[in-house]
Amino acid sequence: MPFGHCSALVPRIGDEQLVASAWERFLHERPAEVKGVRGVVLASWERCRSESVDPEKHFAPGAGADRLRQLQRQNRDLREAASPALDGLREVLRECGTLIMLCDSSGTVLHLDGETRTRSVGERINLATGGCWNEEVIGTNAIGTAIAAVAPVQIHANEHFCMDVKRWTCAAAPIFDPFARTLLGVVDISGVKETLHGHTLGLVIAAARQIECELARRDGARHERLLSRAIDHFIRYASDYVVLVDSRGRIVRTNSNAQAARESYEAPLPWEIGSRVPGLDLELPEVDQYCQRPQWLRPEWLHAVKDHDGVLGTMLVIPLSASRHRTSVSVQTDAVTPATAPDNDPFGEIIGESEVLAATKARARRIAPLDLPVLLLGETGAGKELFARALHRAGQRSDGPFIAVNCGAFTRELLASELFGYADGAFTGARRGGLPGKFEQADGGTLFLDEVGELPLDMQPHLLRVLQDGVVVRLGDTRERRISVRIIAATNRDLRKEIAAGCFREDLYHRLCAVSLPLPALRERPGDIEVIIDHLNARLARKYGCTPKQLSPMVRQALLGYGWPGNIRELQNVFEVMFALCDSECIDISLLPPTIAQATNPATAISPTPVPVVSGRLEEVERQAILDAIATAHGNMSMAARTLGISRSTLYVKLAAIRARPDSSGGSAQR
Repeated sequence: MPFGHCSALVPRIGDEQLVASAWERFLHERPAEVKGVRGVVLASWERCRSESVDPEKHFAPGAGADRLRQLQRQNRDLREAASPALDGLREVLRECGTLIMLCDSSGTVLHLDGETRTRSVGERINLATGGCWNEEVIGTNAIGTAIAAVAPVQIHANEHFCMDVKRWTCAAAPIFDPFARTLLGVVDISGVKETLHGHTLGLVIAAARQIECELARRDGARHERLLSRAIDHFIRYASDYVVLVDSRGRIVRTNSNAQAARESYEAPLPWEIGSRVPGLDLELPEVDQYCQRPQWLRPEWLHAVKDHDGVLGTMLVIPLSASRHRTSVSVQTDAVTPATAPDNDPFGEIIGESEVLAATKARARRIAPLDLPVLLLGETGAGKELFARALHRAGQRSDGPFIAVNCGAFTRELLASELFGYADGAFTGARRGGLPGKFEQADGGTLFLDEVGELPLDMQPHLLRVLQDGVVVRLGDTRERRISVRIIAATNRDLRKEIAAGCFREDLYHRLCAVSLPLPALRERPGDIEVIIDHLNARLARKYGCTPKQLSPMVRQALLGYGWPGNIRELQNVFEVMFALCDSECIDISLLPPTIAQATNPATAISPTPVPVVSGRLEEVERQAILDAIATAHGNMSMAARTLGISRSTLYVKLAAIRARPDSSGGSAQR
C-alpha cells in the first residue's frame, strides 16, 4: 500500500507552537483550512468536530474486565501472530521509555508492554490495556487516526485533539487481514513527547507487515487443512451451491453455482473469495453467531468441517433445482437414496435385500400409520433420518412438513431457541417480530429429533411439557401456542443406561418411545453391501456424466470384507471419493483408503505398495506415479507432494499438464 512522501507522515518538533496556535483558532474560529498543520491532522480534527468530541476530555474510556477478556479471546489469532513482532519492538525500544501496544480494529488496547514509569504515566489517561483510543471518543491520536485514515500515522504533542493527551507522541500502523484485506487491528508505539523519533513510524510499519506475513502463513496452513478436509463436498455436491468458509467466517472457496442459487432463493448469497458470511465467525460467542446470521441462511445448510485439532470452518451447502422446495435439507444422508424410488412405496429409497433389513422395513410400515411417537435406535450412519422421512411419508401427516433438528449440534441456550422459538426482544440481537421454533414449524407434520440422547438434562422437562400438553411458549413470551406434531426421535445411545446414570429422564423416555425401531448396522447385513455399491456406481455415473466404473476383484473383495464402523454413510463417502479420483474405467487397489486396505489385508500395513514399473515413455511413468500418490493420499495434495518428494506448487503444475495431455486413445487424460 503506498503511503505517500515521508515528510507528510512525520511531524516536526519546530512546528509544535505553530500547531498549538492553529488548534486554538480551529476550536474557536472554525476556519476552512489551518496553515502549518499537516493534512492528516487537520482531517482528523474535522472528524473530531463532526463527532462533537470534547477537547477537554481527560482520559480514554475503558472496556470492563469481562469485555476485555472477550475481545482478547476473539482476537487470539491476531495476538499470537503479533507476539514475535512485539517482542522485537520491545528489544529495540528497551531503553527508550515508550509503550508498545496492540489494539483491535475498534482501537481497544489488547496488549501493552513497556517501561514501568511510562506505563504509570499512561494509566492517568487510560493509555493502558482495555483503554479505547478510537477518534470518536478521545479525538486525534495515532491509534484512532490510523483506524480512521486506514493508513500509518504519527501524531505528536499539540497535534492531539484532547488537551490531556498533548504531552504524548505516538506512531501507529494498521494491520490488515492478508486474505480479506479488512482491518484487523493496529500496532502502536507511544511515549511522552520528548521521546519523539522519526524512525518510530518506520518501526510500526515494519511490525505491522511482519504481523500480516505471520497471519498469512497461519491462514495458508489452515486453509490447506480446511480444503483437504472439504474437497469431497465439492465433488459430492457438484449440482448444489457449495461455499467453504474458514473459522473466521471468510469465504475460502465456492463452486460455480452462485447465480443459480441466487435465482432459486432470491437471497444475497455470498460470492467473492475473502468476503465474510455473517454469523459464521467461530471466534465470536455462539449466541452472537446465532444472532448475526441473516434470515435467509438456514441452519440445515451449515455443516462443520473438523479434523483432530477441532473445527476448521464451515461448509455451506445450498440445494438447487428440485431441492429448492424441501423443508429440510441434510448434507450427509445416513443411507443411500436412489435417483428414482417407487412412488407407491415410501420405503423404496432404502437400499438392500437382506432378511434383517426386510424385517425392519416391514415393522416400520406397520408403525407408520399409527401416529405414535417413534424412537429410532441405531449406530451413526445406519440410516436413521432416511427411515424417519419414510415413516413421515407413510404416515397420516404426509401432507404436513417434515422438520429435522439435531439436538447435539447446539448449546442449551441455542437449542431452546431452535425448538421453542423466541419473542421480539427476548434477548440482545433477537430478530424483530421474534421467530417460531421447530415445534411451530412442524405443526401438522413431523418433528424429527436427531441425537435426542444429547439433550441437556435441564432442558428435558421443557420438552416433556410440550409433548404432554401440546402447547409451546416462545422464549421471552407468555402466549401459549397449541401445536399438533408427531415426534420421531433417534439416538445411538443406550437410553436405559443413561436413565440409570441420571443423564436422561425416564418419563421423557417413555413419552418418546411409544414404539421403538432398531435399525441394523451394515455389518449385520453384509449381503446388502454389493447391492449398495452397484447402486452408488450407477448414481455417480449419472452425476458425473460418465459410464459406471468397473471394480477390480481385490477392491470389491476389500469393500465386501470391511466392517464399516461408519455404516452406509462411510461406504457412500469412501466409494464416491474413489469414483471421483479414478481416471480410468476401473477402480483399482491403489484408490482404496489405507484403513480399509490394511483392515482387509494386514500384509499391506507392513510396507507401502511399491509403484509398479510402467513400460513406455518417462512421462507416462511420471503420470502414473503422480496419480497413484494422489489416490493413496485421498486427494490430499500436500501429502501426495511429500510422498513424491516435490513441492505442492510443482505437483499442481504437473497435474495441470497431465490433464491437458491427450491419452493414448485420443481422449483426455483426466475425466
